[in-house]
Amino acid sequence: MKIILATLKKTLFWSYDRGSWQYDVMCVLILAFIFLAPNSMFTRHRSTVPLVVRSVELGQIEPNNLERELSIRLEQKYGHAAKIARIETVEDSSGEVSYVVHQK
Repeated sequence: MKIILATLKKTLFWSYDRGSWQYDVMCVLILAFIFLAPNSMFTRHRSTVPLVVRSVELGQIEPNNLERELSIRLEQKYGHAAKIARIETVEDSSGEVSYVVHQK
């Protein structure tokens, strides 16, 4: 049991001499993790923050084409297709209509 704890302590505190086989094994394990781990472990996932689009930006559109028009405008603005989950219509005190777009 003492041998296992001593080995774990040396590994945890990286106390093997450079050039020893234990040091080489630890380096190989680190490199294997870096090169073999999936990319999703190193990238942040985008948060799904709702986007606000004012009706002034869209111009005159029909209510039944709202989702398609918002999708086209968001694709033009951000350079990639937007997957729309739902759209909320909000009207402020001055009467201006805005659309809150929730993405998938």
